[in-house]
Amino acid sequence: MAETKPLTVEIASIDRDPYVPQYQNVLPPTDEVLRQRGSGKGFDLYDEIRRDPHAFSVLQKRSLEVVSREIMVVPASDRRRDKQAAELVEKQIKAMNFDRLTRALLGGAVLKGFAVGEAIWEVVDGVWTITKIKVKKQRRFRFDVDGNLRLLTRAARLDGELVPDRKFVVHRHSIDDDDDDPYGVGLGAVLYWPAWFKRQVLAAWLRGSERYAAPTVDASYAGTLEKQREEELMQAIRAMQNDTGIVHPDSVKLELLEAQRGGGGDMLEALSRYLDEMMSTAVLGESLSTTAGDNGSRALGEVQADVRVGIAKADADLICHTINESIVRWIVDVNLPGAGYPTVWRDFSEVEDLNNKVDRDTKIVAMGYRPKSVDYINETYGGDWVDAAPADTAPAPGSPPSGQLSDKLAFAEKTSAGDRVVTDLSDQLEQAGGPIVDAMIEAVRAEFAAAISYDDLVERLARLSSELGIDDFAAMMEQGITLARLEGHDSVTADG
Repeated sequence: MAETKPLTVEIASIDRDPYVPQYQNVLPPTDEVLRQRGSGKGFDLYDEIRRDPHAFSVLQKRSLEVVSREIMVVPASDRRRDKQAAELVEKQIKAMNFDRLTRALLGGAVLKGFAVGEAIWEVVDGVWTITKIKVKKQRRFRFDVDGNLRLLTRAARLDGELVPDRKFVVHRHSIDDDDDDPYGVGLGAVLYWPAWFKRQVLAAWLRGSERYAAPTVDASYAGTLEKQREEELMQAIRAMQNDTGIVHPDSVKLELLEAQRGGGGDMLEALSRYLDEMMSTAVLGESLSTTAGDNGSRALGEVQADVRVGIAKADADLICHTINESIVRWIVDVNLPGAGYPTVWRDFSEVEDLNNKVDRDTKIVAMGYRPKSVDYINETYGGDWVDAAPADTAPAPGSPPSGQLSDKLAFAEKTSAGDRVVTDLSDQLEQAGGPIVDAMIEAVRAEFAAAISYDDLVERLARLSSELGIDDFAAMMEQGITLARLEGHDSVTADG
């Protein structure tokens, strides 16, 4: 049977979608709310949602739950160059106000489906640096059938212009379960109607309050209908709104009609709170933290808090993936080509309860174990502790004789000291050899930059291999080996 190779091309691409008009080079958003209610406003339609105080509050809480977590930059490996790349990335993202960038990209994408930021590059101390990333309005961008970002300009108002590489960061959020819409689908499609209905409820509530807050004036006069007398009475009624008294003839009768009902205020208030709970649940996955209920419990609150934190962690993973695939790669590629890409993450680890840790450690000690060093106590519980065990404590049943125990402890101390010597020598060797290795790498990089073809590069590297001097590196290694041998002799002599 002939081997069948897998297909490497995308079959169900957007340009083959029969529901996408072929005469369009730019894709329209598939968000039904934008298509039906946008009518010229476009993505600005969802800005009306932020004007609702409750919707603004829950959207802020979702973004700030992510921003409040500390940033971690993890090197690709323990190689010196990979660590340099991690240090460079960490320095730049902290200088560009990474928390503000995260909040802007995440907030815009969660509500509207996608957010775009433009990277501003500068050369700082010989290093290509992203000094800031400016988040732009969604209305200024479109996507074509290939998913490429296009910028609307005065010269290209309909289709826009393709943007250059390493310039624009795009973060997407979609409540749909497919990747066909490059615009994404934000929570605005879910929040629009509750926010719209709430505005109608509040408008009806205010009208009812205005109508039923003051009594209605009932004026009557003897005789038939007269237009002039009606107008005079209406002017008198209007004057009653500001004056405490009024003068009228005996033939005119004025009465105040008190409202028999409150205008449905209780019903409208309950409906408004229900719509708030709908928005809280849609954004945070729970409503207890934003609604003061009478039936809440601590256990239920902890469960709903876990749901909210879980959503925040998912948001953090998504935004960090976007940063790692764009900003991190750009910084490394232009400054340290060939280095492994570090990764940026938010730390969602919870601090362990010290009381639970004490109980655990107590049980472990009761099983016959103890910390190897008092450093564990200081690092775990803080403070400056010392070993309080008396020196003449009798050995526990089944323990080795004191002589054997002291020998083992002495051996452990010597082994620990030997480990420290090895670590110190290794660090010194790496520090001393760093400039030598960097010079070799720079020479290779210069040949790469000067090569005009693959064959030319091969010839240049072959010639460079014979020209690179390794005398300094060999002398350094000889000194390190000699020092290591002397340390070995010293340790043997110290053991008697």
